[in-house]
Amino acid sequence: MKTYSSSLIILLLMICLHPRCTKGITQEIKKPSLFITLKNDLGKSVSGATVRLYKNNIDSSLFKISDSTGVVLFVDLDVATYHWIAEKGCLTNRISQTTLSRNLIPNVILYGYSVMAETGTLKIINNSPEAYKISDSLFNITVKKDTPFISYRRTRSYLIHSEKVSSPGVGKDTLINIRCGDTSLL
Repeated sequence: MKTYSSSLIILLLMICLHPRCTKGITQEIKKPSLFITLKNDLGKSVSGATVRLYKNNIDSSLFKISDSTGVVLFVDLDVATYHWIAEKGCLTNRISQTTLSRNLIPNVILYGYSVMAETGTLKIINNSPEAYKISDSLFNITVKKDTPFISYRRTRSYLIHSEKVSSPGVGKDTLINIRCGDTSLL
C-alpha cells in the first residue's frame, strides 16, 4: 500500500512539474497604457481635442485626437512618467491634471482625467533692477530682475498687486484681462 501511495504521489508531482503544466503560469508582459478622459467645465465630454504626450518633459511625438466620449488611449508606452497637454481651440487642460506624477506600470492601464477650460497666458517680466512681489487671489510670488513668470489662467479679469520687495506695503494694483488663447503681459 505504501508503494502504491508513493508511486501515485510521484506521478502527480511529475504531471504538475511537466513543462506543459507550467505554460499557463508564465504570461507575456505587456507594455503600459494610459487612458485619458477629457471634460469641460460643465462635465461634458470634449471630442476632437488634440492630446500630446510628453515623456519626462521631452516631446515624445505621440499625439491622439479624443473620440466622441472625450477619451484617448495611448498603448505600448515605456515605463516612465508622462505629461499630457490637451488643446481644442483655446480650451486646454493646463489648469487641470496634466500628469499622474508617477511611472506607468507594465500590464496596467492607468487613468488620467483632465478638465479643459478657456485659458490664456499671463506673463510677468521684471525689467527693474530690484525684485518685485506680485500677488492676486491665487498666487503670491517674488519676481527677480530679468526673470519671467508664466502662468496659465482661466479667461477673466484679475486684479494683480505688485510692490517692490524693498518697499513693502507700497505698490499698485493692475487689472489684467486674460483672453482666450492670448498672452497678457504685466
